[in-house]
Amino acid sequence: MAGSWNEVRILPPEAEPDAYTQLPLTGWFLMMGWAARAQYTYRRPGTLYETLPTQELFAPEDEERVYQMTNDYLALVGIPPVPRGYVWFLARPAGIATDEALWRRLNEMIDDVGGIPHFDGPAYVTGAYPVIAEAVRRLY
Repeated sequence: MAGSWNEVRILPPEAEPDAYTQLPLTGWFLMMGWAARAQYTYRRPGTLYETLPTQELFAPEDEERVYQMTNDYLALVGIPPVPRGYVWFLARPAGIATDEALWRRLNEMIDDVGGIPHFDGPAYVTGAYPVIAEAVRRLY
């Protein structure tokens, strides 16, 4: 994807929900969305609570912290901050019918590419992104 999350298309209301997997609002999953380019990544208006892996309640200052942590993670690999107010999705490739199948296939591809390097801190993220990007490229 070129330089902006704004290039990601809005998921049309008539879109078949089983054809898309929601991305949790974390740097890890949004790196996959960025790597999938605007061709396979979609968004729709939504709240922070719809984007988190859990449905815990957060105070307003916690919402700021979630976005800051996510965007700090993305910034390590040169991905711009994710805009607020959206839920993010990946289109499922042909033959992948469930969220679980998509994550399993992506993990297999990450392993095929060589796996995620075992580093600590920022080096983990900067080492992981090229592997994730290649795995996503191979998926599509």
